[in-house]
Amino acid sequence: MKLGLQLYNFREELKQDFRGTLREIAKIGFDGVEFAVNYGELEPEELAALLKELNLECAGTMFPKNVLCEPDAPAWKMAETLKSPAVTFSYTDNLPESWQTLLDMCRTAGKNAADHGIPFSYHNHWQEFTRLEGGEYVMTRILKETDPAQVLIEPDVCWLTRAGVDPVAYIKQYAHRIRQVHLKDLRIPEERETMTALGKGCVDLPGCIEAAKETPCQWLIYEQDHSANRFADAVESLKFLRKFNI
Repeated sequence: MKLGLQLYNFREELKQDFRGTLREIAKIGFDGVEFAVNYGELEPEELAALLKELNLECAGTMFPKNVLCEPDAPAWKMAETLKSPAVTFSYTDNLPESWQTLLDMCRTAGKNAADHGIPFSYHNHWQEFTRLEGGEYVMTRILKETDPAQVLIEPDVCWLTRAGVDPVAYIKQYAHRIRQVHLKDLRIPEERETMTALGKGCVDLPGCIEAAKETPCQWLIYEQDHSANRFADAVESLKFLRKFNI
């Protein structure tokens, strides 16, 4: 497995200076970065060249949910050119009521991705672990009713914890559908503003990392939505991850 950084961490800095911020991020030492919708308005070849110059790999490409439902969207060329291990979207609209819409979108994105030779991996928040009539989680139904070869999951262990789901057990249960794992920590599960550098919160990150080692997971990706000092927290989080001999 490799260690990646989710660029959503630096969303404001990237808006101001995409190339410069990416250069500073590269100095931290992660193996690669996962893009979060913002691609710096660069052409795919330009961005691929920049990553090569910075000795960074593409750890994933996230796009708006509607985009991956378009078979000929420019997103596919971006993902192909960057050699993205997966394309991803997330969905939090009015769940559980709109679960059928999410199911249809996952099926469509999965088929489109397969046609382009790229895995599609769904990124969860906590809303997918609300229950449908009968008691089944939305996410359980989505994975049950989609093709495992076309719809993978990129589990976010923080949001699983927030939802009251054991992230270690979840990674083990869906091991065959995992290529990337989002590692995120927070001190109080119900308060997203308490996110912290990895290893300083309540999420069972050691257990998640060890479980991920037993899956086809290719990337462990650090994400921290809220931080008062993003570069310092990224450095601290990478130090934490390197303790596990990944």
